[in-house]
Amino acid sequence: MREGVPKKRSVALAAWGEEGLLLVLRPPEDPEFGGAWGLPAVSLEGEETLEEACHRVAREKLGTALAEARPLAFGVEERPRYALELWVFEGRLLAPPKLPPPKPGKTYYAAFRYGHPEDLREAAKRGSLCSRLYLAVKGLCP
Repeated sequence: MREGVPKKRSVALAAWGEEGLLLVLRPPEDPEFGGAWGLPAVSLEGEETLEEACHRVAREKLGTALAEARPLAFGVEERPRYALELWVFEGRLLAPPKLPPPKPGKTYYAAFRYGHPEDLREAAKRGSLCSRLYLAVKGLCP
């Protein structure tokens, strides 16, 4: 990693519901992965733990709650303005998701659907670290 580059610590959640793996659609205006189906994620705030961030993903981004979450993968990647440190957790949703209204300064999703881990291949090809990590853990490298 380059010296002096700011770090961004984030958690992505592979959330399973009754119908499969929950995939979220990044809004078209998203500068990195607009229009891609991927995993929901948040950047850590203050002294927030990884587990607290997982539950915040479910609450703030999916409008539901998380029954459990376990760590699966970790990766670091240099981006143009920061170094991304990303943990991927896998968990089970307690209830069906609903898209909450967007809040200023936060990335929210345009839609969601249930699918399979293989559905992350397109986002992985576009550079999504969480998609690449999850596919690798599942033995489905892009």
